[in-house]
Amino acid sequence: MITIVYDDIYKYHAPKGYHVENPSRIDKALSAINQLKVKFKKPIKVDDPQIIHSEDYVKLVEKHSKLEENLDEDTYTNRYTYESALYAMGGALEAFETNGFALVRPPGHHAGVNGRAFGAPTLGFCIFNNVAYPIKKYKLKRVAIIDFDVHYGNGTQEIFYDDPDILHIDVHQDPRTIYPGNGFPDMIGEKDAEGTKINLLIPPLGSDDLYEELIPIIQAILDDFKPAVIAYSAGFDSYMGDGLASVNATEYTFYSFGVLSNKFTKKYAVLEGGYDKGLIKGLKAFLEGFANIKMEYKKYQSNDSVRSRFMNYLSEEKNILRNYWSI
Repeated sequence: MITIVYDDIYKYHAPKGYHVENPSRIDKALSAINQLKVKFKKPIKVDDPQIIHSEDYVKLVEKHSKLEENLDEDTYTNRYTYESALYAMGGALEAFETNGFALVRPPGHHAGVNGRAFGAPTLGFCIFNNVAYPIKKYKLKRVAIIDFDVHYGNGTQEIFYDDPDILHIDVHQDPRTIYPGNGFPDMIGEKDAEGTKINLLIPPLGSDDLYEELIPIIQAILDDFKPAVIAYSAGFDSYMGDGLASVNATEYTFYSFGVLSNKFTKKYAVLEGGYDKGLIKGLKAFLEGFANIKMEYKKYQSNDSVRSRFMNYLSEEKNILRNYWSI
C-alpha cells in the first residue's frame, strides 16, 4: 500500500491564463495513482518556511501572492499561492513521516535560499523548496536526495552545497540545451561537502539505455554513502513527449529509479515537474518501483550519435567521481 499525501489546496494555486504548470497536472497524476493500491493522507500547513528560505524571500512570496503578481516571467502567483506553498512543504513532511509520495504543487526544486539559485534566470515555476523541508525541519543527517526531473534542481543543490551530510544526485538534460542553464559535473559542493553534489547529464534524445548506465553508478555511490534516508525530487518531464524537454525516458527508467529506494527503511518522494504523459505513465511506473511491485517494462534505445555524446559526458563524470566514490 502506497501512501499519497494530497489535498485540494494544491489545485488552488492557478494561473489567470494558460500556463503549463496548472491544476490539471493533479488530475493527470491522480488518474495514474488511482490505478494502484494507495491510501491518502492530508498534509499539514507549516509556519516556518524561513528554516530554508531568507525572510526577505518569504515576505516577497507572501506579498506577491496577496497582489496576485508574477514573481518572474515563468512563475506566477495568485491569492492562494502562499498558502498552497506552505501546504506543499507540509506535504513533503507528511511523506517523510509515512514513507510516502507527496502529490504537491507548486513545485520547489528550483527555489534556493533567496529564490533564484546559481544564476538561474527565473524560479522555473517553483515557490518554496519542498523536498528540503523535512531535512531542515528535523535536522536530518545522512540523507541522499535523488532528483530525476529533466531540469537541474539548482535550488536544492544550492541549499545543501556546503553540507557534507546531504548527498545530492541530480540527473538532468544537458544544461547547455535547457533551463536553468547550469548543473555541470564540476559543480561538486564546497568545503567539507566536496564530492557530495553530483550532476549527471543526459543529452537531448537520450533514452532508457543511457539512464540504465547511470543506475549502477548511483547505486555504488549510495552504497558508499550509506544514507539513513533516501529522498526523491520526482519530476516526470523527461518522459518521451511530455512537452518541455527533449529527453526520451519511458516507464523502464522511472521504475528503475523507484526500485533504488527499496534497500532503505526511511524514504519519501515529492512531485516536481511533469506536465502530460510523464505524469500518467512515468509516475505510475515510479510508484510501482518505489513500492517494490514487480513489473517489467520495455527498454528504449538511443541512437548511436546520442549514445556517443553521452559516453563522453560519462567519461568526464567518472573522472570527477572517482576522487570521492568507489565507482
